Amino acid sequence: MRTVMGEVWQFRGLIGNFAQRELKSKYKGSVVGWAWSLINPLVTLGIYTLVFGVFLGANPPEMGNGMKVFALYLFTGLVIWNFINQVVQGSMIALTSNGPLLRKIYFPAFAPVAGNIVALALQTAIELGLLLFVFAVLGNLYWTVLWLPVVLLLVIAFAVGAGFYLAALNARFRDVSYLVQVTLNLVFYATPIIYPISLVEQYYDRHAWARIYELNPVTQLVELMREILYTNEAPSPTRFAYAAVVSLVVLATGWTFFQRRSRDLSEVL
Repeated sequence: MRTVMGEVWQFRGLIGNFAQRELKSKYKGSVVGWAWSLINPLVTLGIYTLVFGVFLGANPPEMGNGMKVFALYLFTGLVIWNFINQVVQGSMIALTSNGPLLRKIYFPAFAPVAGNIVALALQTAIELGLLLFVFAVLGNLYWTVLWLPVVLLLVIAFAVGAGFYLAALNARFRDVSYLVQVTLNLVFYATPIIYPISLVEQYYDRHAWARIYELNPVTQLVELMREILYTNEAPSPTRFAYAAVVSLVVLATGWTFFQRRSRDLSEVL
């Protein structure tokens, strides 16, 4: 049986073409062009910082250098969330929008989904590059940044697995995309992105059931990123192990489910 990487490598040219098409069409006709890839997250960051950091007085933990910057605390979480959110929703759109093409000519159904993921990864790389630059300027970049490629691989594995699974499911049942939008909104507020996780942890002793909050894999991925970039700590072994297991399981099951459904996708799209 061919591995996931073997499948992707075999059709790398086709995936690249879909990614290129996605990148060209995304900002086609725009005056600002690719600058929107930074403007959009920065505007979102500004709004959340104003509302939660200024008006509601959110108090983030200290960075490794002792400073407290809510905007950076927020942005570190948003980079992860934006990628997962866009991959999940973009995967469903990429598959359904290429349905007519898939019915006319043969190509592996995962190619447009993978191409969309590559395009989103490039956009996330820009955001991450900006974040690292700011941390470097503030003197808050330590050896823990060496963990970044490993954490990013876990984020990618989780997002890709979920994206493939939901793309295949949405091809069959179009209500899935609407349910996913509602679910993602709930997950966003159930993840410590716009607030510190300490606000939830204070209830653990009084309410044991509150610990189910930790089962949210996105929470673990966001906190891992903050540990290595914001507070400059080595990843928590328990957090890392849980995130690794969940991410790899999601990737494996998502890919397997998609491949098993791929034969019927051209008929239902």
